[in-house]
Amino acid sequence: MGVPSYFSYLIRNHKDMLIKLFNFKKEINNLYFDSNSIVYDVLRMISKDYEKYKNDEKFEEDLISGVCKQLDAYIDEIKPNNQVYIAFDGVAPVAKLEQQRTRRYKSMIEKKINNQLFGEKNEWNKTAITPGTNFMEKLNNGVNNYYKGKEKSYNINQFIFSGSDEPGEGEHKLFQHIRDNESQHKKQVSVIYGLDADLIMLCLNHLRISKQIYLYRETPEFVKSINRDINPNESYLLDIPLLAQEIILEMNNNKKPNTRVETNKLYDYIFLCFFMGNDFLPHFPSMNIRTNGISIMLEAYKHINKNSSINLTNGKKIYWKNVRKLVKFLAENEHSNILNEYKIRSKWEKRSFPSKTEEDKKNRYLCIPIKNRAIEKYIDPYKSMWQKRYYEILFNNDDSNYFKKQVSLNYMEGLEWVMNYYTTGCIDWRWTYKYNYPPLLNDLIRFVPSFDTKMIKDNENKSVSRKVQLSYVLPPESLSLIPDIGNKLQTKFPHFYEESPDMVWAYCKYIWESHLVLPHIELEELEEFVN
Repeated sequence: MGVPSYFSYLIRNHKDMLIKLFNFKKEINNLYFDSNSIVYDVLRMISKDYEKYKNDEKFEEDLISGVCKQLDAYIDEIKPNNQVYIAFDGVAPVAKLEQQRTRRYKSMIEKKINNQLFGEKNEWNKTAITPGTNFMEKLNNGVNNYYKGKEKSYNINQFIFSGSDEPGEGEHKLFQHIRDNESQHKKQVSVIYGLDADLIMLCLNHLRISKQIYLYRETPEFVKSINRDINPNESYLLDIPLLAQEIILEMNNNKKPNTRVETNKLYDYIFLCFFMGNDFLPHFPSMNIRTNGISIMLEAYKHINKNSSINLTNGKKIYWKNVRKLVKFLAENEHSNILNEYKIRSKWEKRSFPSKTEEDKKNRYLCIPIKNRAIEKYIDPYKSMWQKRYYEILFNNDDSNYFKKQVSLNYMEGLEWVMNYYTTGCIDWRWTYKYNYPPLLNDLIRFVPSFDTKMIKDNENKSVSRKVQLSYVLPPESLSLIPDIGNKLQTKFPHFYEESPDMVWAYCKYIWESHLVLPHIELEELEEFVN
């Protein structure tokens, strides 16, 4: 969904959810770190001095040391008395690999552009922050050894460390730990370090197990423009229990919940947010969280609850016949909503961007998607047959019923997969959404079941290996990071590795949101070679 967009929305609509850490009087029992972001934060702090280092080894030592110091600073500030869990991302489900692949390719493209246009200096290859590289092995050992057996020094009962050698994304390993230790978390206060939209959804979804979960992260600078009462130099906690109460009230038209259906509306809210896009599914062009996407979803939800109170899900199972009512309303309003999005984007396009300073030029580059809207203008929902053009140019396919059915079924599988991933864990390590864009809502409605069913089966397959993940997500320039086989991959599979992929940014606002047109990788073929 995008952290700034969603966080901005929460601050505007749920002002009381931020608590000054200084004023927080409860004793904090557990502090859980989704730690990858800390590596990137420290990297930003020390990378300006990169050229002073004679070799990467010393730079990486300082990076790892900086991560430990940063973790120490947070532990000292939060002062937990029971448990500290430090988790780094391990191998991700295949559903996430395509996004990781895109991010790493974009990182290399950005590096080239910064060198060519802005004359920026060489920098350390941050794609090394991927499970299986030598750097991640060093990071695992460095952080684990730093904290091993030091519980007394920190006045806690237990340090738990989960490195990149253990499968699973960092935040999902943390919540698996909470699910596995339900009785411990019922009364304890747990603070989780991190602030992405997925983490907020995970916290909301686990209040049934851990009633006192709070999120902590440095206050973003941009909040000053949203709420002047918030000081970016002050430490705040995000009050997840209070946020949940306010969401449930809002979803029940400000009526206090008395029934299971009414309390389950928290899970409905989480489910609605899936339509805004996440790491696994794209957002719909007619509903953008940066504009009024959440309002559109809530209006649709209120409409289908007008005559009787219903749920879309109970947090474990999707009620497709009710989802069908939601999608029907959204589909009926899709054309007017997408026209409204076009009006907003046309206003953005008319903004003038200065280009005097280097910073100005960087901002112009970041905003390319709102200045160069050729694909959006080709689709043009003001003219007839725009739906046909949508599939033709964004999917490189015709708009046959068969194709639209395949895309729609894959998208609904995704809704079910994501809900399970947020609730009980990964039900299929190999499932993925195969496209950069969603089906149109007017096509999706034709395939949403009018009865309760499962769209995706539980599958006991295992995660790919770290070497396979590296081989899948790294761009050609970084394949040397893969121990032993990096140099052989391009020779064996030249068709898997695109040197200069095309970018597609229709319905995006910033260049980092864009999609890359990358060749399809046959996972089984890659696994057979790598393993």
